[in-house]
Amino acid sequence: MALATNSYGSVAGVAALAGIYTADGSFSATTTRPTSTTVESWIDNVSGIVNALLAEAGFSIPVTQDDSVLMLDAFVEEAVADLCHYANGAGRFYSDRMVERGYSTMQIITRDFAGWLESHSIGLENLGSTRTTSKVGAIGYRDSDEDGNTVDPLFTRQGFGGSRGSLGR
Repeated sequence: MALATNSYGSVAGVAALAGIYTADGSFSATTTRPTSTTVESWIDNVSGIVNALLAEAGFSIPVTQDDSVLMLDAFVEEAVADLCHYANGAGRFYSDRMVERGYSTMQIITRDFAGWLESHSIGLENLGSTRTTSKVGAIGYRDSDEDGNTVDPLFTRQGFGGSRGSLGR
């Protein structure tokens, strides 16, 4: 199996962070836990989450600007290394508190990247990553909530002495 075209990071990058689970510094197809195939799958999965959130923020996918790609590679490889620890009964995802609260590893990774993106989206754009739409329009107007239900406006023209058809006249 090869990594998907729009994926960030590499199996070797994950092995550098989770070397304790490798055989001579690399993941094996059969003898390591996780296997190289599993690590590739996780890289694709986490990259899919990253790309979905990048697309929601208006970035063209895949991000191709060199410095931005390095940042995304680092995020994905670190998240997948955490999954490697989890698969071996260790790391930040493997705790009683996580189990008690019912969080899944992918929910946590999604939340972590959403926070990362909120902090770094302007930097990605300023580095030259293509951003086709701005979040400004989404902040100023929402026609639906997170569940897809129609949102009624907080204020109407009638509240300011106008009528529906008056256009402020």
